[in-house]
Amino acid sequence: MVLELAKPRPIWYIMFSTHHTDIGLLYMITSLAFLFMGGALAIAIRMELFYPGVQFIADSMTFNRMFTIHGTTMIFLFILPFASGVGNYFVPIIVRYKDMAYPKLNAIAFWMIPPAGALVWLSFADFGWYAQPPYSLISSPAPAADMWIFGLKILGVSSILGAINFIVTILKCKHPDLPLSKMPLLGWSFLSSSIIMIVAMPTFAAALLMLLMDRMGVTGFFNPAMGGDPIAYAHLFWFTFHPEVYVLVIPAIGMMYEIIPRFSRKPIFSQGSGMFAFIMLALVSFASWGHHMFATGMSFTEKTVFMIGTLAAVPASAMHVFNFLATMWGGRIKFATPMMWATGGIALFFAAGAGGVVNTAMPLDFITHDSYWVVGHFHLFVFGTIAFGSIGFLYYMFPYITGRMYHEKLGQVHFILSFVGAVMVFFTQHILGLFGMPRRVFDYPPIPEWIAMNQLAGVGAFLILAGSVIFLGNLIYSSGKGKDADMDDPFGLGGKYYYPYQAKTPHH
Repeated sequence: MVLELAKPRPIWYIMFSTHHTDIGLLYMITSLAFLFMGGALAIAIRMELFYPGVQFIADSMTFNRMFTIHGTTMIFLFILPFASGVGNYFVPIIVRYKDMAYPKLNAIAFWMIPPAGALVWLSFADFGWYAQPPYSLISSPAPAADMWIFGLKILGVSSILGAINFIVTILKCKHPDLPLSKMPLLGWSFLSSSIIMIVAMPTFAAALLMLLMDRMGVTGFFNPAMGGDPIAYAHLFWFTFHPEVYVLVIPAIGMMYEIIPRFSRKPIFSQGSGMFAFIMLALVSFASWGHHMFATGMSFTEKTVFMIGTLAAVPASAMHVFNFLATMWGGRIKFATPMMWATGGIALFFAAGAGGVVNTAMPLDFITHDSYWVVGHFHLFVFGTIAFGSIGFLYYMFPYITGRMYHEKLGQVHFILSFVGAVMVFFTQHILGLFGMPRRVFDYPPIPEWIAMNQLAGVGAFLILAGSVIFLGNLIYSSGKGKDADMDDPFGLGGKYYYPYQAKTPHH
């Protein structure tokens, strides 16, 4: 049976609505706006590094501000809000309920994001997206850094409110005829990621409050001059933000679980293994934060524990990949745009995970630590997996939301440019790290290999930019002028809708 989605209301109603589909659209539109804003900073950074020496960014301080806001924007203002938008739109439909459990709280959680984003961008802080002291205590003068901290605290509260809403909606509002074991894996992805959020985010909120008090001179938690320990901040930060990586990637995997069975024209290979893998990722996400800190003087025993805890995520992640491949095996696959993005995301997910194993092994971590290897790994994971899954799902739900079809050929061109660009940028950054280039550098010596690889990465970034411009034009034009979609089968796949449940009228 075709899953019927409620069509959105006009924009002037959406702005003041508490309905889950309207809030979902607001989340997604806002996140896409921040995607292009953060992406513009990324292009500027790659242009500056195209040649050694100063190109057009005035000084290293401005460069630091740009990559700080770029990183903050992509993590907190694009990926997290986009996933929240997808969850808002689909979770009540999945559990067959009329809305989210707390509609007004849902609206409040969204409307915290624009002012928080404004604070972050107006601050233009210069200490990196995780504000490591002692530099963050002395770098940006007030109120710049303090605005960034307040913006992040507001975003953290928004995320916690959203996570509470997802958990209550799924566990307490689902249809009595829908057992959790039969709930679509997209719903499981939001349940598991929301639980991680509830447990992890308060630690970062506390760390930010302590950092703010240190900056005001009231305390000295992280200030060595007052007996504080900057490494304590790193522990608090990574206790939140290594699990946060799973908060980012788990919804994207859930989105792939929607795309791949549909375009393979087969049921998902194993519902149970997908559920188990989500639960395992939620558990082991808290067993691995210390691998970010192998170079800080931890004991060998501590490093071994965190290395094993990190490697425990490998089999759980591999279960998802195997589930995807087993679902596609023998299927009548149609490589429409959403399926291209999903399969590309699987390939880059595997590559990013392989690079992460290097960071997990203690001897290799010391070689790659603070080098461009880390930049390549993280971006391949965030862009090559999370953004690929998210963009593929956006193409997938576009006809259901707008009632119109996007331009298929342009969508495929967007994918090809982005995939080739991602390989050129992020694979090259891995090799740059092995050649010794440190990350976060405004300038670099004229080493021929460094110059060639930075230029190759720059060309790849411009391919991604070209694809993104096509993407934006395709969405804007098609939402108003695209051909009408066949709501029963917009992608021409035929057959039944491959879900582990039958869509029914929501209960009230």
